[in-house]
Amino acid sequence: MNKKTFSMKITLAAALILAVSPVVLPRQAVIYAETSSTGFDVKLAPIQIQIGDQLLDVPGGKTKDGDTYVGLAFLSKELGLKTSWDEASKTVTVSGPNKTMTMHNQNTEYALNGHTFYAALPPVIISGTTYLPLRLLLEQMGYKIGYNDASRVVSIAKIQENELKLTNKSESQTKTDNRSITLQYPQIEGWDHSAASAKINAFLQAEVEKYKAAAIQQLSDLTEDTDTTMPDFPKTFDVNYQITYNQNHKLSLYFIVYTFSGGAHGFYSWDSHTFDLDTGNELSLTQVVSNNANYKTIINEKIKEQLKEQDYELIEPFESIRNDQGFYLKDDTVVVYFGLYEYAPYALGILEFPIPLSAFAEAK
Repeated sequence: MNKKTFSMKITLAAALILAVSPVVLPRQAVIYAETSSTGFDVKLAPIQIQIGDQLLDVPGGKTKDGDTYVGLAFLSKELGLKTSWDEASKTVTVSGPNKTMTMHNQNTEYALNGHTFYAALPPVIISGTTYLPLRLLLEQMGYKIGYNDASRVVSIAKIQENELKLTNKSESQTKTDNRSITLQYPQIEGWDHSAASAKINAFLQAEVEKYKAAAIQQLSDLTEDTDTTMPDFPKTFDVNYQITYNQNHKLSLYFIVYTFSGGAHGFYSWDSHTFDLDTGNELSLTQVVSNNANYKTIINEKIKEQLKEQDYELIEPFESIRNDQGFYLKDDTVVVYFGLYEYAPYALGILEFPIPLSAFAEAK
């Protein structure tokens, strides 16, 4: 099978059955995360955090994998966020402008403005104090997180996000025969360019309707093909999303489409979109890299450099991105990604390669 045919099959699979980001996990993966969270260990030690010209020693800790946790009180005292703890429901709430996030002790389910998603890291309570995964929480709340390996200092800076609110729409169907469909998608509210936001909202709604139709058909086909001698596995079709960029009159996101019908694991794919908030038009990869004529060469070289550093064991050698290459914006980078099995085995997941946007300006 040549690469063109293979990528066409991946694209077709994404369209019919149809992401996992460093934050959002599909529901089935979270079952394993919740199971493994028993005895979840955070080693407490003060963390140095740089906010503007302030260098602070903050109560926090790290996991054995190096993930940083921070004390809940730090968020309200130093960042001005509103925080609360409900003992009865074991619920933490963190609020900022246009954003409210809730989470539960030792639970990997989170909600941001009604958008439910799942992550590998849960909040934890240690000796009566609540600690939260710093990067996961603050990136969702509109902050940029950095880390200096030499000084071991974490930096936090508020991002100037677009003046709009993202609300969540959802729909779910559960049948008695273990079939379920869950759909979530964002909608824009309060943006000055109302015609543009209406255009984007209509596009996102239409995309979800396509997923819904594909889900109904796929689950119907699975039911018809079920072997009655085999265990009755749940048949799941989940559509979630991750907002990756909401700055400079642009909005970037990807849908995460996850299916599970039994076996060792499900299948997931990403479907990304980047919009111009002034016009409502979807932007191409060429447009987001400043229409640099050499953008493919630049991206290919950066990907090969990162592949060499990571020393991935690939299914086949990487040569070049596709004309319809998947991408999204994050901070000051464009992130190019490849689907499951496109270049790497399932265990490596979806491969992501961040390329600084400055590389395209410098090479003009």
